[in-house]
Amino acid sequence: MIDERMQEQASLHVLGALSPAEAREFKAAMQADPELKEFVASLSTATGALAGSVSMTEPPPQLRAKILAQIAPPQKTVSLPEQNFRPKFWLPWSLATGFAALCLILFAQDSQLKKQVGAQAQQINDLNQLAQSLQTATNDLQQAVATLRESNRLANLKIAMLNSIVADAPKAVAVSLWDNEKQDGVFVAENLKPLPADKDYQLWVLENGTTPVDAGVFHVGDDGNVRMEFKAKQPIKVAGKFAVTQEIRGGVASPTIKNMVLASN
Repeated sequence: MIDERMQEQASLHVLGALSPAEAREFKAAMQADPELKEFVASLSTATGALAGSVSMTEPPPQLRAKILAQIAPPQKTVSLPEQNFRPKFWLPWSLATGFAALCLILFAQDSQLKKQVGAQAQQINDLNQLAQSLQTATNDLQQAVATLRESNRLANLKIAMLNSIVADAPKAVAVSLWDNEKQDGVFVAENLKPLPADKDYQLWVLENGTTPVDAGVFHVGDDGNVRMEFKAKQPIKVAGKFAVTQEIRGGVASPTIKNMVLASN
């Protein structure tokens, strides 16, 4: 980035206003800095365009007489051919040069401002991309957490298929879904034989596959189907198997093995 001092030196260089020592120093700096060299080239183009746009103006006719009166001796009057005396004045060029210098400074400041605005726009764009990346990463992390939670929930579920073990209800089947974390489950049975009013079916959770824990009694409809949510009467550490027995109304404390109708493997 070109600092303000070098911008000023560049403007004076283009206008030819540097001293010989300053000009040599500036040319050496320009050769070592491609950006400065490009900047000087753009200033030179602008200066030429400004100078060439100003037209040369002749002085008014009466100015000739005033000039002659000041420079001619009092005792002599020399007539000069009219056609050979048409003085030219370069005042417009001086004005153009000053105006060009001002424009060069403004041009340099405008270029610097545009670079700063461009850099800030790039920074804003980079920040927007970073924010978008962080949002994407956050969404991915939330999805990963949800997946882990779901996986952990599935790991706590015990699903068991219960099959009929009695000859008079060979088509009877059931499915038990047990959530060990929540300590509750869902039981669905089909094609069980309806029982008289003084009898109940009783569901058992076999902790570690051996110790029966009461999970409640139920009845089936005329179609032999039932769906119910259940809880064990005491905490279950590991639900190994499930079984259904036919018991007296209200159930019993321990299952009647000979009356077992469904069991899981």
